Amino acid sequence: MDGIVIENLTKTYDKLVALKGVSLEVRAGEVIGLLGPNGAGKSTLMKIVVGILRPTSGSVTVGGYDIVKDPEKAKKAVGYLPENPSLYTGLTVSEFLRFVGKIRSVEDAPLEKKIGESLKTFSLEEKSDALLGSLSKGMKQKVALIAAAIHDPQVMVLDEPLTALDPKTQIFVNGWILSQGKLGKTVLLSTHNLEIVQDYATKIAIIDKGSIIAVGDLQTLRRMADTNKDARLDEVFLKLTEESI
Repeated sequence: MDGIVIENLTKTYDKLVALKGVSLEVRAGEVIGLLGPNGAGKSTLMKIVVGILRPTSGSVTVGGYDIVKDPEKAKKAVGYLPENPSLYTGLTVSEFLRFVGKIRSVEDAPLEKKIGESLKTFSLEEKSDALLGSLSKGMKQKVALIAAAIHDPQVMVLDEPLTALDPKTQIFVNGWILSQGKLGKTVLLSTHNLEIVQDYATKIAIIDKGSIIAVGDLQTLRRMADTNKDARLDEVFLKLTEESI
């Protein structure tokens, strides 16, 4: 498969065990919502998937490439939006996107086309020549999303992508994320917004205390939590994480 395959992944910091024996598969075309309490290991897991952190043991393949053994090819296959993206505020929007595109080895003509289409899609055409430092938080988040996808990656890893977005823009971004799955891309989405995961994710993974405690669609998680068949995800989430104590 060309998505994400995580097998028996462990990450320790001295005596602290951040991840312990995590295994998870995200297939092409899937949008998986990664949920967990603060400190559960979500960000550590995502940073290992994109190659920022090195695992203590276990393996991660992204787009068919091992993130440790073949990091260059694995990183080319992934687009990453961190929870707090860093932007060069002294550059204009178009300058920044060209800069990111060049780093990602996108050729000039396809890059200009991609930038133009993306700015139109995200309603940022009028901000093309605006300095990033002059933009609102929501607009900066849109630019960060465009940058993450500028090289047309097969895998998207999104850590709290809805931060600072107004409700209207959240709805648009949710639809954009869903469209990535329909295009055959693999999306790993971490968010505290359970309603968004319930409405848009094709599969849900819950991590707690460094371990995956549940994986499946909402119906599967309802059965695991022994809740009503129409229970909301927040109720299911609370039940499962309480039982993992």
